[in-house]
Amino acid sequence: MWMPMPVPPKRAAIDPWPLLGFWMRAIGFFLVFAGTLVVVLGASPGGGCFTSLGSCGTGFLGQAANSIWAAKILWVLGLGALGAGAAIRLHWGLQWPENATPEHVNWLLADRRMNGLLFLISVVLLLVILWTFGNVAITIPTGG
Repeated sequence: MWMPMPVPPKRAAIDPWPLLGFWMRAIGFFLVFAGTLVVVLGASPGGGCFTSLGSCGTGFLGQAANSIWAAKILWVLGLGALGAGAAIRLHWGLQWPENATPEHVNWLLADRRMNGLLFLISVVLLLVILWTFGNVAITIPTGG
């Protein structure tokens, strides 16, 4: 009765990072797809606009601008999730095993290159969206 309790056996720790990286990339791809779908549906003129030009009305340009605005928000969220998922995969998900075969090393290197490229493309596209977003202008000081 006065003996200390036995130490519970150690359980194998589950590594959540690869799964989190996968789901971040999957959600990111879905958000980029949804943003593209929003801009295609909202900024495409209907068939009546081609047969009689007066049938488009004055609200079409506002609808197109709003759909492009909503799509940019979805694209930013999607590209952020893609970049975060690739960064998580790069930093925590791809660990070098102790006894790796050459095929496994080649696979790891290819996966690291792919995730690094996905991260860089996400950052570049985010900067393009920032640069082209409405009244936001990036100015480079010329000194002087």
